[in-house]
Parts: sequence; C-alpha cells; structure tokens
Amino acid sequence: MLFTIALVGLLILAVVLLFAYQKIYNPGKLCSVCYRVVPELVFVEATDEEDGVSDYYVKCPFCDSDIDWKN
Repeated sequence: MLFTIALVGLLILAVVLLFAYQKIYNPGKLCSVCYRVVPELVFVEATDEEDGVSDYYVKCPFCDSDIDWKN
C-alpha cells in the first residue's frame, strides 16, 4: 500500500513539475490554425504612431496565418 501511495505521489509530482517547466520555459506562441509552436524570435514589434501603442504580431511560418501576441 505504501508503494502505491508513493507511486501516485511521484506521478502527481512529475505532472506538476512538467507544467511548471512549461510555464517557466515558454518557447513561443501556439498557432491556432496548424497547432505548431512559433518561436518568440520571429515576433515583430509594430508601433502605432497615432496611439503610441506597441503591438506584437507575427505570421505563422507554417500556414501563413496571423498570430495575435496578446491572446
């Protein structure tokens, strides 16, 4: 019984650590069309001269759809 409790505890710990690692190390943004991860390195900053608001946008290199950085 102790072995089963320890095994379940290790499984829960592994899942929590996996989600924490993915939260800390975010490699980019998920494309909502082709579901591939687009690295942050391809994001481009655009500034709107009238509002002075900077915005991030990118086109997915796999399917050429727009990826909104804010969502």
